[in-house]
Amino acid sequence: MTLAALRARLRPRSVAAQIALLVVAGIAVAHVVATTAFFLLHEPQNPDTLPGVAAARVGVLARLLDAADPAVRPALIAAGAHSLPLVEVEPWDGVAPPDAKPAPDRAVIRRLRGAAGRPVTVTNLKPDSTNDNLYVGIATGNGARFRATLTDDPLRPPRQGALIFTVVFLALTLALLCVWAARALTAPLARLAGAAEAFGTRDDHVALPQSGPEEVLAVSRALDRMRARVRRLIDDRTQMLAAISHDLRTPITRLRLRAEFIEDEGARAATLRDLDQMNGLVQAALSFVRDGQVRDAGSHSLVDLASVVQTVCDGFTDIGAPVSVERSRHVLVRGNPDELERAITNLVDNAVKYGGQARLAMEGAGRGVRVCVIDSGPGIPDAEREAMLQPFVRGDRARNLNDASGFGLGLSIVQAIVEAHDGRLTLENRPEGGLSAAIELPLAAREFSGKVGQGEQREAALV
Repeated sequence: MTLAALRARLRPRSVAAQIALLVVAGIAVAHVVATTAFFLLHEPQNPDTLPGVAAARVGVLARLLDAADPAVRPALIAAGAHSLPLVEVEPWDGVAPPDAKPAPDRAVIRRLRGAAGRPVTVTNLKPDSTNDNLYVGIATGNGARFRATLTDDPLRPPRQGALIFTVVFLALTLALLCVWAARALTAPLARLAGAAEAFGTRDDHVALPQSGPEEVLAVSRALDRMRARVRRLIDDRTQMLAAISHDLRTPITRLRLRAEFIEDEGARAATLRDLDQMNGLVQAALSFVRDGQVRDAGSHSLVDLASVVQTVCDGFTDIGAPVSVERSRHVLVRGNPDELERAITNLVDNAVKYGGQARLAMEGAGRGVRVCVIDSGPGIPDAEREAMLQPFVRGDRARNLNDASGFGLGLSIVQAIVEAHDGRLTLENRPEGGLSAAIELPLAAREFSGKVGQGEQREAALV
């Protein structure tokens, strides 16, 4: 069994168990670090061996002798020598050798003076001693005198740095443990959210998480089943609509042939007009089904968007429609030229139909390039703007075909094409009147960033 398999086998399966394991692990780590710090930083079991403790006790003995009756001082010195076995204490007559000097300013001497609590004279009786001991004579203000031997060792300050390091290390350890555990818990949720967000887009290949807590796996399996059901429903709807639209073309053609034999001119014209409307609805439905499908980005090619815009403009100009191109720039986008032409054609057709004219302008955008189709019509109310992007929703809200004003599929087809090209469709009412329908597409050169230099990238974007 591999290490990864063993780790997966030992890991709790539910979120509650994993959180409980995290809490227990955090407490265990805190105890281990605290115990290790205690054994590393604790003081020795016998404090008498510390130079600072010995100097402090000698200072206390000096205080007692100074306050005691001279008759009992020898007994106190003897008792101090007996109770302080690691410190040599003995009486002193106050006579210093010729080479004696005042005690040096050392840490143990300062500790002794501080513990005495009153002025004392400390004399270094052996200034030329080569060992690490100080042989001092101590005289108090009331005439008490005795000798003591102290270890001349720098006093160790409290280990504040070590304690601070231990606390910081403990905090960082617990923080890293919590971050690691939180990422381990939330990583399957992030993958699940990414798969759910990608559902229905061109990146619908995002795999659902196959490992993690039981709750996440349950949601993952449920989402997988839901994706299958939604795909089946969409496929059934698409196939049904495509089959109906395709099969209706044959009887419409037969009816058109029979209508030609109607002798009444008015009845024949009305019948042919109704058949034309029915045929237009069938064509629009087929276009919606075809353009609403998500296509593989690998089938897209480099397209000069300015040429597509000019082609659409020329097509409307040839039939006498007032369509013009105000601004144009040659940029490359990746997509299907026929689909992009269909999308721009639908926007121009709506602009001519509802605004009387259309003006096209290309401009730079944050995501790449924007193609704006501007008209002078009544625009679209803000409350109805989102609804206009839904299929079979018409601007006049009329559900009859007497005026032949369209079938409500134009903007839906445009949005499906634009989204299939990683673009965005926006509809905005202009302050001076009219509607501006804009298609924003990413530049093809951005796909090659990191593969070509800046000069080559700019040359690929601007033809």
